[in-house]
Amino acid sequence: MKRALSAAFLGFLLLYFAFPSSSFADSYYKGFLYTYQNNTYMMVPARGVFQSMGAEVKWFGDTQTVEITKDDLKIVLQINSTKAVVNGKSVEMPVPAIIKNDSTFLPLRFLAELIGGNKVKWENATQTAVIPFNDSAIFVRAVDYDAEIQSFSTKINGISVTGVKIPYNSPYKPAVVLANNQIGTTQSLYDMAKSYNASAAINGTFFSAYNGRPDPWNTIIKSGKVVHVGNIGTVFGFTADGRVKMEKLRIKIEGSTNGSYSWPNNWYAYGFNHTPNGNGVYIFTPEWGTHLGFNYGINVVVENGVVKDIKENQDVNIPANGYVINLTGSEEYLARVFEVGKTVEYRIVYTDADGNKVDWSDVVEAVGAGPTLVKNGEINVDPAGEGFTEAKILSLSFARSAIGVTPQGDILLVTVPNATVYQLAQIMKQLGAYNAINLDGGASSGLYFKGKYLTTPGRNLSNALIFYK
Repeated sequence: MKRALSAAFLGFLLLYFAFPSSSFADSYYKGFLYTYQNNTYMMVPARGVFQSMGAEVKWFGDTQTVEITKDDLKIVLQINSTKAVVNGKSVEMPVPAIIKNDSTFLPLRFLAELIGGNKVKWENATQTAVIPFNDSAIFVRAVDYDAEIQSFSTKINGISVTGVKIPYNSPYKPAVVLANNQIGTTQSLYDMAKSYNASAAINGTFFSAYNGRPDPWNTIIKSGKVVHVGNIGTVFGFTADGRVKMEKLRIKIEGSTNGSYSWPNNWYAYGFNHTPNGNGVYIFTPEWGTHLGFNYGINVVVENGVVKDIKENQDVNIPANGYVINLTGSEEYLARVFEVGKTVEYRIVYTDADGNKVDWSDVVEAVGAGPTLVKNGEINVDPAGEGFTEAKILSLSFARSAIGVTPQGDILLVTVPNATVYQLAQIMKQLGAYNAINLDGGASSGLYFKGKYLTTPGRNLSNALIFYK
């Protein structure tokens, strides 16, 4: 990438992270800018980008050689050499393949144009290379592999504050983690962080900590998939192309049969993976487990988009490549829509709290909690207006956790031992947050950093938000 380094990202951009998902036509990766002979080039990991272009990548450690093949094209490169062998012919590369942080990095433009046949475009404002490919695009954003997260502790307005700051241009990636990879169980924050080899982790959304199955209460989006809905509070999300979104998000689920979302073929659901109570329609996905675990209501088993079975008042298995629609109480009338053999699908409609449609289709990881603490650089706290009714949110002081983003795009993970949400909002603003929300608190409040607790939770948790390389 024969360009000079720009001074900074424009706008409120975040760290780049790569979560290629079947939910998105485009793919996203990270690389870094490397200066060689007074020119700057985008370097990318040997795998990932080129595999997305249909190539096979092999590494031969004894000769320090990378071999890339696609159809009748074969490229052989050696570490620290600008000589490439393309279908048996020697070709000069503008920059050598190198090893950094124990990984092999290759020049993006040279190889992408050989493999894909399309010109690589460069977006200087976001430090991103764009590769048109198969009617979509592959995005590669430059990050600083040497940028490190940092912990901090301070006092603000007499309240002790513990936090972690994740630089906007660092290589750290966010992920929502479910305890034991399943909704409705608990696990220590420490173990959830270690399972991803995370460098930082903070507790996530509220959950049923005292009675019954520990289901989450609020919205969770994981790997581009909505796995739980809680239409109160605020949601903090990360997009595939490296942006943060914060919204008083409301989610509606619309269903169809035989390709029609209109009467008499349509249906609806209240949410995902939530223990039914009374009248309801809930979709249960593999994130719930291998089977429902209860035996009431009408259960429609959908596999590969087709109704495979309908059972009444029986526990059923949840297909690995499907889901179960559970109808209870007065909503059982919807069973008339489903028949074995019918095709079934659903779509998610995102709106703000006022019912206006918003685009969250590009969000790959998100956790909902609330209330909002800071919005567009100003304190903005209205817990009752966001649907909260408990005094511990409305007025009382508790241990609390928060997540925020600065105007530059740095992520702030923060815990305090005792504060109201109003005091927490003041703290987040003074720390430089441009947008911020309150997370679960009390005994759930916890912060993990590089192998140890900075704030130790008083209980195991249902979910967490982690950052890892």
